[in-house]
Amino acid sequence: MSGKIRPSLEVLIGLLFAFGYLWIIYPMYSPWVKALSVIPIFLFIIYSDFIGGKSSLKDLGFRWDNWYGSFKILFVFTVVAIPVLYLIWQNYFPVNNEFYKNSSFWKKIFTYPLGALFQEYIFLAFFFRRYRKIFSPRAHLAVFFSALTFAMIHIPNPPLVIFCFVAGLVWAYAYNKYPNLFTVALSHAVLAIFCSSVLLVYQVVGAKADIGRWSGESDQVSVYGYIERVDHIFPYKDGNILEVHINREKHEIFVEGWVASVNQVKEIRISLGGRDYPVHYGDRRENVAAFFKNPDFLNSGFTATIPVADFSSGYHRLVLKVYMEGELFHNKPGEKIWVKII
Repeated sequence: MSGKIRPSLEVLIGLLFAFGYLWIIYPMYSPWVKALSVIPIFLFIIYSDFIGGKSSLKDLGFRWDNWYGSFKILFVFTVVAIPVLYLIWQNYFPVNNEFYKNSSFWKKIFTYPLGALFQEYIFLAFFFRRYRKIFSPRAHLAVFFSALTFAMIHIPNPPLVIFCFVAGLVWAYAYNKYPNLFTVALSHAVLAIFCSSVLLVYQVVGAKADIGRWSGESDQVSVYGYIERVDHIFPYKDGNILEVHINREKHEIFVEGWVASVNQVKEIRISLGGRDYPVHYGDRRENVAAFFKNPDFLNSGFTATIPVADFSSGYHRLVLKVYMEGELFHNKPGEKIWVKII
């Protein structure tokens, strides 16, 4: 039993680091704080692997002698996964068949493999190897929990949680059989580029994600929307989104904006802190119609009121949701606004 205590504690600490970073540090603080916060996490992993665990690079999977066995498994999985995902996805969401025209696609070819290698080092060399010690000799449980951990990190993004769990099972199985991080990272990078550039899968995770949004932005945007004022305050300045502070003594929060679409809008809601509220839609907005040069966008304004009493003190996310006919819903493009009740 004593041999399982150390890996169990390391897994627990690793999970606290990962979720703490994604849900607290990343959405709330500056790039400098984000970058500096990675240092203690990385030092902890390095210490537990090389000093405490006395592992070599070869032990962790930085090796080439076993690449062929791993490559065969992952090549079949990747080649099968791509057309299956495409056939399923195109029935529900738009796909980008001209991905090669986008410069970001070509940048991803060079940047994604490195990011995938780092992620697989975390989830396989760190988490999986410790799960394997915890559940030894039942390696299949280690495979399951490694995939589950990889999927949980992508909460609350539904498509990524599903994709990552299935892919995580295959990657952990291949790594257990042939511990090679390079081949797994290659499969990871190919599928990540495919999902982000062709399927346009919505990729935000953590506190800034929206569980109702599955598809990312495409070149054929059919709906436009904007939250212009919150409690008569413009939450934008010099291209940045500001915090909106609402005094608890106020009874309601007034929200104003517009939604314009070439397709039929079924319903519009304002969501604050996960609670949805109806809006009054149809106010005249001559400026919107003039900007898009489309008279059909004339009655595109909306207003909504949100009871302050429904919320505790602290930060709450404000999101515009537009439900389209025949679709789950299209989340308002752009960043979310943070409302702080004081």
